[in-house]
Amino acid sequence: MASTNMLAVDFKRTERLSLAPPIKSYIQTAYAEDPDQYIDDFRALEALRGDIVVPDVHQASLNKLLKYYGQLCFLGGKFPIDENHIKICFLWHQVLAKEKKSVSSFSINFEKAGVLFNTAAMYSQLGVKQERGTAEGIKKACQYFQQAAGIFKFLLENLAEWNVPQIGDLQASILETLTNMMLGQAQECFWHKAVVDKLKDAIVAKLAMQAATFYETASQSAEGSGAFDKTWTTHLQVKKHHFNAAAQYRGSAECKGAGRYGEEIARLQLAQASVKKGMEHYLFKHALPHVQGDMKVTSARIRDGSGSLLTKHVNQNLQQMIENELRRAEKDNDIVYMEVVPRVETLVPIKGAVMVQATPLPTPAEMGDIVGTPVFSKLVPYAVHAAASLYSSKKDSLVKSEISKLEEATALCQSTLASMNLPSAIEALEQPIGLPPALLQRSQEVRNQGGARGLNDQWQTATTLGQKDAEILDEAVRILDDEAKEDEELRVQFRERWGRTPSKDLTNNLRDTVRNFRNKLEAAKKADQLVRGKIDTHIHFIESLSLTKEELEASIPSSTASSTLALKDPNVKELKTLLQQLTALLNKRQPLIDDVKKTSGADDIGAKLAELSIHGNEINEEAAFADQLQRYDPFASAVRESIAEQENLLNGIRSANSRFVESKQTNEMIRQREQALQNLDNAFKFFGEISKNLQEGIKFYTDFQNVLTKFRDNCKDYAFSRNVDKKDYLAQLQQSITNVPALPPRHGGGGGGYPNASPATGTQTGYPGMPPPGGIWNPNQAPQFGPGPYGAAPPGQLFYSSVPPQSMPPPLNGQQPPNYGGYGA
Repeated sequence: MASTNMLAVDFKRTERLSLAPPIKSYIQTAYAEDPDQYIDDFRALEALRGDIVVPDVHQASLNKLLKYYGQLCFLGGKFPIDENHIKICFLWHQVLAKEKKSVSSFSINFEKAGVLFNTAAMYSQLGVKQERGTAEGIKKACQYFQQAAGIFKFLLENLAEWNVPQIGDLQASILETLTNMMLGQAQECFWHKAVVDKLKDAIVAKLAMQAATFYETASQSAEGSGAFDKTWTTHLQVKKHHFNAAAQYRGSAECKGAGRYGEEIARLQLAQASVKKGMEHYLFKHALPHVQGDMKVTSARIRDGSGSLLTKHVNQNLQQMIENELRRAEKDNDIVYMEVVPRVETLVPIKGAVMVQATPLPTPAEMGDIVGTPVFSKLVPYAVHAAASLYSSKKDSLVKSEISKLEEATALCQSTLASMNLPSAIEALEQPIGLPPALLQRSQEVRNQGGARGLNDQWQTATTLGQKDAEILDEAVRILDDEAKEDEELRVQFRERWGRTPSKDLTNNLRDTVRNFRNKLEAAKKADQLVRGKIDTHIHFIESLSLTKEELEASIPSSTASSTLALKDPNVKELKTLLQQLTALLNKRQPLIDDVKKTSGADDIGAKLAELSIHGNEINEEAAFADQLQRYDPFASAVRESIAEQENLLNGIRSANSRFVESKQTNEMIRQREQALQNLDNAFKFFGEISKNLQEGIKFYTDFQNVLTKFRDNCKDYAFSRNVDKKDYLAQLQQSITNVPALPPRHGGGGGGYPNASPATGTQTGYPGMPPPGGIWNPNQAPQFGPGPYGAAPPGQLFYSSVPPQSMPPPLNGQQPPNYGGYGA
């Protein structure tokens, strides 16, 4: 600050962190997608976050801040990053508040506020660094200050809507102070240019008065906030008095030219009073040297048209100059003009000319050339995803309800037929000796599918897979528990010096996922037990169906009694006809169910909702859902018709069977044969049901194993990253305790730092990152990730390096302070 007469806002410090792991987990659980397909998006996001942690004062760093802010806006539209959903602990240190402590929040809007604060601070620092000895430098400085004011004003107006607590540096009074101070410095640039260009005194006076107004407004809010130190408060007060004096001085010169000599003296008296207030000892001693110089310096260095530096008298000692002018004016008036000097309170105030305004913060869309393509552009916005999920739930509920109606009707049909011993009673009469063709066909199907042994093998496979899934989840939990235990032990050991974010604050999302996965496994285990019960109940008859033709025929009672009833009884003919019609009806149901499942699987309302969202329309979920669900009306109608037809057929079968039972001739052997055939018929149905259940279970456990494996790997990545971060923290503590310089920073994959073993191969590297997902660690390959609280970081990112990347442009003016030209009035 000592090299200029203007103030810049310092950057808020933030801690390094990784956004990737909790977002990956959310994509996996909420979107039901593989997060690894968005690896490029994660790397880009990690790189942006790393770039803004320690910004340098130049345009490239400014663009990175703006780009990260824009991507945060896009990110917030896709993911609910807050304390109730995706938990990422954003931490920013205060820079202006009395207590320079850190403030943290899980809200993405808090992160946006911190980034915008630093963006405004960047604009202010760029403005201060401009060489205001040139017209171009003054213009650029003025633009930067207005842009800084625009962002501070944006924060002031939006923090409440963002639900960001206005505490610390984000207090309304602090933001109001910074907004008006930046506007005051921008207005001062206009005034400076007017003085250099020797514009009319009336114009210069109005410009100076408006600068004084901005500084006065900033001074009042600064005093009210109680957050600013003496440097800031005295700076604003001295600036206010300086520009009040400058405005009155220029006003007196205008009066002199217009022949209003009495008013000239009165305005010089006002100017003199303002200068005296600004130079009072308790204020002046705390002012910056160049601010003091604005009252004292007698010349300024500016550049001529060829760029050469010239010394040009812009003002004399302001106080002395005003006093000299006042003595001359009073003498001339006493001797020559003899005008009455009006009281200062009767003077017409000089109206300020506002030449600056807070430049509005562009939207991310308006900064498209800076922000670039939104990350996760292939994922629909969260609001759309939530609406699509709600529709999917309604759709699944509707389809499941209609399918359940069919399945319940089919089960009722089968139980009704079984209670009447159909069709076994007819088959036993038609073929009292040997095996019915239908039974032979069913037996062959069961043998082709492995029979009873095949069911037991499938059960064993499902059980083994379930145990493996549970072991993977247990391993993931052990990894988190071990890391948390180690972190807590270090916290107990070092107490308040161990200021690293506690593990429990970083793993809430992971722990929630564990509970969710554990519940899924418990539900699957209960389903397994139900299937086991079915197997135990029906395994005897399923084993019979698995026999060869000869073995099966020998196990079924046969009758040698001659029966012509099946040929003569008209009730048998009617029953067979009705049963054939019922079988045909039931056979139509599975293709109908398959068709609606196919339709449901392909039914994605997301595109329609996303299109509405893109066009800025408010999504009318009820209307959109109702329109989309109409495609299931034909299926619901077919279900109703099928159930109604089944009821009619069953009524006919009941009547015909009643007549058949009354008229048929039976013996004990025939009744035993009927029961045996019926048991085998039921066994065939349960075999198909159990086999389907087991196949679904095996598929579930197999698919879930992939999900659990990736989750376990995420936990390993997190623990590895925290281990690296722990070593860095311990090194810093060692340095602070022993005063011994810490080891040099460790870069992404180069040498130096602590040797660590890659979690994939154990290969010793200078500073390994995590292996690429599913890949093999190659010590000669640039690492894919680097250290951070969560672990994920982009290739080439130097997380703990204090050396700026060589691709960055050098600071303005080769790190030399800008040439300063003092000015007074």
